[in-house]
Amino acid sequence: MKQKLPKDKKDRSNLPIHSSKKALILSLKKQYLVGILAILTLVTALVVSLERNQKKIEAIAKILREHFTPVCEQYALVTLQSGEYPCFECESGKISLKRDEVWRYGFAGEGGQKARYPTSTFYKDEKWHLTDKELYYDVQYKGVRWQCLIEEVTKIYDYPDLPEAKAREIKLIRPPGNKQDR
Repeated sequence: MKQKLPKDKKDRSNLPIHSSKKALILSLKKQYLVGILAILTLVTALVVSLERNQKKIEAIAKILREHFTPVCEQYALVTLQSGEYPCFECESGKISLKRDEVWRYGFAGEGGQKARYPTSTFYKDEKWHLTDKELYYDVQYKGVRWQCLIEEVTKIYDYPDLPEAKAREIKLIRPPGNKQDR
């Protein structure tokens, strides 16, 4: 069925669009809007990506500062005199140590002994008060954080092989002053 065209131009505006030119213009407008939306989506994704990338760079820089700053040290607290010392592995809670035996291995970050032990006290609980009169702080290794931590763990695990540990009747898996392997 053919539609009759109205004679005046006002009535022609209500007709459905069959013109290929008008269809092309509408299609181009839709493509333009879709393109603009795609560009806005891409720009938003790039901004978010740049912000995340900046956060990633800052996080990596923080890790590098903390783990690769050569201000750390691995130390041992060594006895200055023979006597009874606290022992976290012993049933009695104490052990007899000779002069120059290791009581504890540890790790200190920036500031070393002064930061780790700001007073002369190395250990204090209800029964024990170990100070620089009983123990001395012996720096055994200086380096970056991860290296010092590896040194500490290695020495704790290797403690049973020390001659002082082998000679003792009570066999310990770690130094008497270390509560854990790390």
